[in-house]
Amino acid sequence: MDHSTFDADARAEFARAVRAAMEEAKREGKTKPTLEKISRATAAKNRPPVSTSAISAWCSGDRLPRTWSVLESFLTALEQAASLPRGKFDDPPRWRRLYERARAAPSEPPQPGTVAIRVRDADPLELMVHRARTTKDGNAVPVYIPRDVDPDVRAALSRMSGSGGVVLLVGDSTAGKTRCAYEAMRATLSDHLLIAPRHITDLPEAISKAVRAARSDERCVLWLNDIEKYLGPGSFDLKDLHTLRTTQTVVLGTIRSRIRKDLPDEELVRLAQEFEVERLWSAGEVDRARKQFRSDRDERLRLAISQAADFGIAETLATGPQLWRELRGASVVNGNPRGAALVWCAIDLALAGLTEPLSVGLLGELHEDYLPGSNKQLIGPEPFEAALSWATSPRDAVTRLLIPEGDGLRPFDYLLDAHLQDRGPSPKLIPEKVWATVLASGTERHQRFSIALAAHANDRMDIGRKALLPLAEAQDAEAQRTLGVLCEHTDRQEAARWLQRAIDSGDVLSFRLMGNLHFRNQDRETASQWYRKAAEAGDEVAQSYYNEPTLIRPPKAQTPHLIEPDVGAAADADWDEAEDYGPTPRTLRVLEAAFVISADMAYDSLEEIGDQRVDLTHNYAAVFSDLPVLTWGQNAKWRRQMARCFDDLAQDIRSGEWPQPTCTGEEMAMHIALERASAMVADEPELVDMFTEGLPEEAGDYDWGLCLGLFLEDTDVLFLYEPWAQGIEEPDNPIHRHLGIANLEADDWFDPFRENETRDPERGFRRCTAIPPG
Repeated sequence: MDHSTFDADARAEFARAVRAAMEEAKREGKTKPTLEKISRATAAKNRPPVSTSAISAWCSGDRLPRTWSVLESFLTALEQAASLPRGKFDDPPRWRRLYERARAAPSEPPQPGTVAIRVRDADPLELMVHRARTTKDGNAVPVYIPRDVDPDVRAALSRMSGSGGVVLLVGDSTAGKTRCAYEAMRATLSDHLLIAPRHITDLPEAISKAVRAARSDERCVLWLNDIEKYLGPGSFDLKDLHTLRTTQTVVLGTIRSRIRKDLPDEELVRLAQEFEVERLWSAGEVDRARKQFRSDRDERLRLAISQAADFGIAETLATGPQLWRELRGASVVNGNPRGAALVWCAIDLALAGLTEPLSVGLLGELHEDYLPGSNKQLIGPEPFEAALSWATSPRDAVTRLLIPEGDGLRPFDYLLDAHLQDRGPSPKLIPEKVWATVLASGTERHQRFSIALAAHANDRMDIGRKALLPLAEAQDAEAQRTLGVLCEHTDRQEAARWLQRAIDSGDVLSFRLMGNLHFRNQDRETASQWYRKAAEAGDEVAQSYYNEPTLIRPPKAQTPHLIEPDVGAAADADWDEAEDYGPTPRTLRVLEAAFVISADMAYDSLEEIGDQRVDLTHNYAAVFSDLPVLTWGQNAKWRRQMARCFDDLAQDIRSGEWPQPTCTGEEMAMHIALERASAMVADEPELVDMFTEGLPEEAGDYDWGLCLGLFLEDTDVLFLYEPWAQGIEEPDNPIHRHLGIANLEADDWFDPFRENETRDPERGFRRCTAIPPG
C-alpha cells in the first residue's frame, strides 16, 4: 500500500467527518450552529476553548485538534450550539480512530503564516481585538457598543466591496479601532474571504492568495492590523496596492495615532480613506454604553462607564490604565522589581525598532540595567522565573504586561504609548546599550528600516545611518531614499547624495523628494525642474503640480473687443464714490457660464466613474482629475457635493449677488471656474459673445485678478497642489498650524467656514446622476 496516499486520505477523512457533523447539526438542530456559537459554547463549563478559525481549519484539512480533549469539547459544543439532544455525536471509538489516524499522518510542509477564512467565521481575538476581563460564561469580548464613526466606516467598506480600496482606522492604543474595524467588516463584507498575514514576511503570500481568489471570482479582504508593520520602505508598496486594486480586494488596516503622525513617507497611507477612532468616548457613545449596561448588567461596562471622563471605555475594558499604574509601582522592595525591569527593557527594545516578539534570553541579558539603584541586590529582586511569571500573567484574564507571541514576548502596546506620553521621544530616551543590541539583533531588511525610523523619531540619525548603510551600499533604492529623507534635517548635502543614488537606481518618488529638498533650500527653479522629471517618470503628485488652476491672460491682439481701462481716471476717482466697483456684468455672466459648464462636466464624469479612483492618465475624469491628488480616491457622494459647489456659486450670480464661497469645495470650484472663464475669453471669443449678448462692454470687463481678490479670502487650498506641501491638510502639520489653515482635508471640504454662512441643507442637487455600480 502507498502509505503517503493512506496518510493523506486519513487527514482528508477526518476533515470530511468534521464537515459532515456540522452539516448534520444544521439539518437536525433546532438552532443554526454557527462557528461563533460553537466557539462560545466551548468556553463554558471549563471545557478547552476552540476558536472559530481553528474549526474552519479542521474543516479544510489544514489543521488538526491539538488534543483529544479539544475535539471532545468541540463535539459537545456542536450539540449545544444546535440545541441537539446530548450524545448525538457521542461515538468516542469512531472519533478517536479518525483522530489518531489523522494524527499519525506526517504533517504537511509548513504553510506561510497567512490565515484565509470567511469574514463571518473570523474570531475577533485572533484578529488582535483586545481581550476584556472574562466572565463566568467564558465571554472575553463584550457586546459591541456602536461608535460614532461606524456609519462612515461601514459605508466606505460597502462602496469598496465591489471595486477594492483601502480603509484605515487611526487611533491610540486601546481606543477600540481594531474592534471597530472587525465589526464593520462583519457587518458589510461577511461573505468575503478574509486574508490575514501573521508577519511582514507573509505579505507576498497573502497578496498571491488574493490574486488566486480573484481568478475564481472570490472577493477578498486583506486584514492589516497595525498596518505600520506592512508599510513604508522595504515592505508593502504602491505596486502591491495596484495589484490588489485590480483584484478588487479591500484592504482594511489600523494604525496607532503616534505612528501615523511620525511616518516620514506617507505615500501608501495617503491613498487610504482614513477614519479617526477617538480614545475618549463622545457623550453619545457613553449613552449607548449606559443603555447596554441597563440591558445586560455587564459589570465590565459599569467600571468603564464610571471612568469614561478620564479613560476611553475600550481602554478601560482592556485594562490599559490599570497595567500602567501597576508597572510604575512595581520597582519597590517586596514588589516585583525584576518583573518590572523585564517589561521596561521590552518597552525600550520595541521603541528602538525591534517590534517583533522578543526572546526571553534577550530580555534576560539586558534587564539587569533596569533594576533601580547602583546596588541591585538592596531592593531584593525576585527570582527570574517569578519575575517572568508576574510579567506574563493575565490580569483578570484580560491581558498581560508582556504578551506571549510565537516563541517570544512583546510588551502590551498601550504601555509604549503611555511611556511616550510620559517622557516623550528624545536622544536620551533609549539607552546606548539597547541601540547597540537592536543593531546587532535586527539583521533582517524590514528590521533595519524599523530601527532607522525609530532612531529618526528619537533624533538619533547616527543610529539611523548604521541601520540603513549596509542596505544602501548594496544598491537598495528604498534604503537610499530613506536615508535621503532622514538626513535632511541634519545634512542637506548628504540627503541630496542619497536621493541622487536612489534616482540612479530608478526610484521614481526620489525625483519629487529631490525637488522638495531644493524647494526648502530656497532654490525654486531647480525644484521645479525636479518636479517636471518626477511628473515625466509617472509620479502623480508631481503631475498634479502642473495641473493647478491658473488665470489665462491673453495677448491684446487676441481680444480686440476688450476696452482698456483708463488707469489714470481710476486713480483720480474718489474710492468712496466708486459705486460700481467690482466685477462687471459681462464678467459675471461669463463666470456664471463657467460654473454651469464645470458642474455639467462634473455630473457627466460622475455618471462614468462613480466611486472609482481617478488619475491623470488611464482613469482621467474631467473636473475630478483636475482636483488635488488627495481627493482622487473620494466616493460618488463626495463628488456629487463637489459638482453642486459649482451650481451653488452660479446661483449666487443669478440671484444678483457676488459668488461668495462658503466652504473649501466652493473655493476650489471658484479657482477652476476662473481658469475656465479666462480661457474662454482668450480662446473662444465667439462663445463669450453669445453668453454676453445684450450686455454693454466696459473698461473693467474680464478682470479675473480682481475677481480672485474679491471672491476669495485666501488661496490656501492651492497648497494642496504643491509637492513640497504634501500633508499640509493634516492638523499636526507645522505649516498648517503656523498659517492657521482650516478644512483642507478632503472629508472637510463641504463643512461651512462660518455657522452664519451656511447654505440650505435641503436644497438638493440640480442633476440626479445615475451612479454606475462599483
